[in-house]
Amino acid sequence: MRTVGVCRFSYAGIGGFKVGHEDQAALEAFLYGDERMEERFRLFEAITLPCVAAQTDPDFTFLIVTGTSLPSHHLERLHNLTADIPQCVIRQYPPRQHRRIMKKAVNEWRGPPDEPCLQFRLDDDDAMAVTFVEKFKQAAEDLSAITARHPSVAIDFNQGYVFTAGVDGVKLWAYHYAYSAIALGMVVQAGSDDTIMNHGHQNLWKTMPTLTLTGEDMMMRGHNDFNDSRLKGKKNVFDYQPMDAEQAAHIRSTFGIDDAHVKRVFSRP
Repeated sequence: MRTVGVCRFSYAGIGGFKVGHEDQAALEAFLYGDERMEERFRLFEAITLPCVAAQTDPDFTFLIVTGTSLPSHHLERLHNLTADIPQCVIRQYPPRQHRRIMKKAVNEWRGPPDEPCLQFRLDDDDAMAVTFVEKFKQAAEDLSAITARHPSVAIDFNQGYVFTAGVDGVKLWAYHYAYSAIALGMVVQAGSDDTIMNHGHQNLWKTMPTLTLTGEDMMMRGHNDFNDSRLKGKKNVFDYQPMDAEQAAHIRSTFGIDDAHVKRVFSRP
């Protein structure tokens, strides 16, 4: 079944941010500020892209949606970072209503909805397990009798970590979180133009049947200086701990994230 993951990379659209801005110019000034963009690129390189590149099932598209106003040097850097990952496809859209553009991006990738498809989302500072696509497809197959009777069905893997990343490497806090935006997918039937970006991820259970799977680490949720929810003032506090050698090996094998590489990326001038 065709599979697509959606990643918004500093898309300067209308809506989609909890933190408000006076106008489009103010939004773009915030999004494209040097400090913020450097953090996003380092997280994207050290955390997100390794897990995409290392998927055990490589048959999927990773659709990176950004804006037509993204400065050219940032666009070039984005292309350079993703050039060796064949799943990555970059698409640019003008500033429009956020969810409308995300739906458009997914459905343009999909084309005529003649066949069902699998969809997931991943933010540019998060990571999914390297087995996510494989296990997402297996869960969809296991649910085939249910998915056949509903336009959309969500599949949620709810175990993993909150983390920070920097010059000292990755620090972790283990947690369970239902309907996170990470390691959460949706089976969309033929004939439906629904997309995973039509819904607030925490509210999927209100609009469709869902399956929750637990018991193995499948997601890593980044906490950093420019998290939209944290900037609004909702600052959950976690007791992050440095990884020992055993944990570092587990994170490397489970998510494709190498702690030494993280340190190198964040130690650059």
